[in-house]
Amino acid sequence: METLSLKQSKVTFTGKFASMTREEACQIVREAGGEPTPAVSRRTSFVVVGMEGWPLLPDGMISNKLKRAEELSRRGHCIRIISEEAFLELAGRKTRRQRTCQKAYPAEEVCKLLRLPAETLQRWEQFGLIRAQNGLYDFQDLVSLRTIAELVGRGVRPEMISKSLNALAVVLPGTDRPLAQLRIVTENPKAILVDLGDHLIAPNGQLLINFEAKPKPVGAVIGFEEAVTDAEWFEFGQACEEDESYAEAAEAYRKAAARRPNFPEAYFNLGNVLRLMGQPEAAMQAYHSAISQDPQMATAWYNLADVQEEQGQIPQAIQSLRGALDACSSYADAHFNLALCYEKLEQKREAVRHWTAYLKLDPSSQWARIAKRHLVEL
Repeated sequence: METLSLKQSKVTFTGKFASMTREEACQIVREAGGEPTPAVSRRTSFVVVGMEGWPLLPDGMISNKLKRAEELSRRGHCIRIISEEAFLELAGRKTRRQRTCQKAYPAEEVCKLLRLPAETLQRWEQFGLIRAQNGLYDFQDLVSLRTIAELVGRGVRPEMISKSLNALAVVLPGTDRPLAQLRIVTENPKAILVDLGDHLIAPNGQLLINFEAKPKPVGAVIGFEEAVTDAEWFEFGQACEEDESYAEAAEAYRKAAARRPNFPEAYFNLGNVLRLMGQPEAAMQAYHSAISQDPQMATAWYNLADVQEEQGQIPQAIQSLRGALDACSSYADAHFNLALCYEKLEQKREAVRHWTAYLKLDPSSQWARIAKRHLVEL
């Protein structure tokens, strides 16, 4: 019976965790000798499912990462889907602590940032529109408060917002902070709707045709956008990505990149999110932006190559994988994928060279057995 281990494994996470933060989970993987990865690929070893908030998506469907893992498993790739608890046992962690929400902004700072009277903030809390933790608010709270201010500015009463959100919670279960997670619009002061792209959904669950594919802004709180830093937008993008709110994550990464002249990490994360959203061309463009700002970002070269290969652009993928090796000569995975690409082009000599290089760098993992098998077949 094969012994499972996180060592030399690539681990992807999906869903909300009950016992740890996502960063803590990534650190557990690193300490065990593995590598946390943002997306599911052919090289993924484990997909860990968080135990808080199942089903993972509001419509009850499994997440895109799980769909991708199951699809690759059916195609013969060795990807194991395990629970959060199984992951902790695999890592030898027997104790768990409840996840706590990291709050950072005191009420005074929130009121100053959003130009809100303290009594207004208190009233909105009484209506259950916002909830502080030990007197502190996080960035998603700020987004929610901005939305509330916009709605109130259009004449919507706080009690109407509260009533609509309670009704929407029934229609869209699993959305714990809808004001921050959803695009809320109003047709009139008595009608709050959620923008789902081609459709709008009312609190009673009724779907309406959205005749404006790109709805007009519902207003803005003066000074809010300018006050949010590039690092905060980047952090918010990561939080949205963890919740698999990919459209919101993409927008946050774009805003982070717009605020910093050189921010390759934001473009790299944007590429990962766009890829998960099924937008390969846009993902490749984002990876190119990351590479143009940091040619030594080997992971950007590698992910770009992976998308190119999926799109059938094998020569372009080879060039990108060479870029990854120029940036990091010991990048074993780049050799692995290069060997596969050369096999597709029936260039056996180059394929053998890269299989051999891969085995020198990674002689004992499960992927090494695959490399050895390919060498024998060649």
